[in-house]
Amino acid sequence: MTKIFMDCIAKTRIYLTYSAAVLCAAIALQPQQAYSATLSNGWNYAIDSFNDGVTGPQIGGGDFEFYGIAVKETSDTAFVAINSNLSLAGYADSAAARGNINYGDLFFNFSGQNFDTANANRNLFAVRFAAGNDSGVAATGVYSNVTAKNVTEINSGFLNLNQFNTTVASAGGTPSTGDLAATDPYFNQTGNWTVLNSIATGTKVADINFLTPANLSALGLNFGQFNAVGSQTIGFSFNKSAMPSGSYIANLFAECANDAIAIKASFQNAEAVPEPSTWFGTVVGLSFLGMGAAKRKMKRKVA
Repeated sequence: MTKIFMDCIAKTRIYLTYSAAVLCAAIALQPQQAYSATLSNGWNYAIDSFNDGVTGPQIGGGDFEFYGIAVKETSDTAFVAINSNLSLAGYADSAAARGNINYGDLFFNFSGQNFDTANANRNLFAVRFAAGNDSGVAATGVYSNVTAKNVTEINSGFLNLNQFNTTVASAGGTPSTGDLAATDPYFNQTGNWTVLNSIATGTKVADINFLTPANLSALGLNFGQFNAVGSQTIGFSFNKSAMPSGSYIANLFAECANDAIAIKASFQNAEAVPEPSTWFGTVVGLSFLGMGAAKRKMKRKVA
């Protein structure tokens, strides 16, 4: 009996080890969030150069300086925060078509293609959050099947990104685009009026809800830890089901392309990863199956 009992214990240990191995393998196969951005307190941050905003002759620190963008997700909601010196009211400029220059729209690209290719294939998503900008859609909100357009030409802006980079660098600034280098081929760098910074067409799929600084602070947002201390922090949320899951590049330009920022991050489908209680139940179930099999073998040997 003692030998049979010891055999049972040994086999049970084998089954438990196997169960743990199955669990580890299953976890390893789950989709992982591939962030290039900096993760802090549930927020993914992309921090831009602090001296590449162009405001008239001033390079860095002016009204068009973008400092950072951050994205956070829960199982059903996406939160976005932008830190800059540009207010939602925009910047008064008599040379602009409307006498005012605002934010462009925030684009999300899940396709893995560069921006121009995704645009040509209507693979972009976008958020219009600045109600007073030159967007081609009627209302703020989240849009799918998006095509983009250039509005720098009517906003006294840059001809292309190469011109912007050269202007900043020649004045001693450091051009960058957050998680992307200033010269990253993800964007078209040359040509005439090639900065695509506004929605041309799209299908509205969700509303956005604006968030106050107090709301954002309660959610754990803290741009200050990166010394990103622009005068404006703009935040909003939307239902995550309005966009696909997976890795994306999100980017935002001023309407004049006087600064820009991009973030590389990921939305994870909540259904892809079972709750911890489910994993625990799986382990326990596998363990008991192992113990049951061991007991059945013991009974056969006794008989």
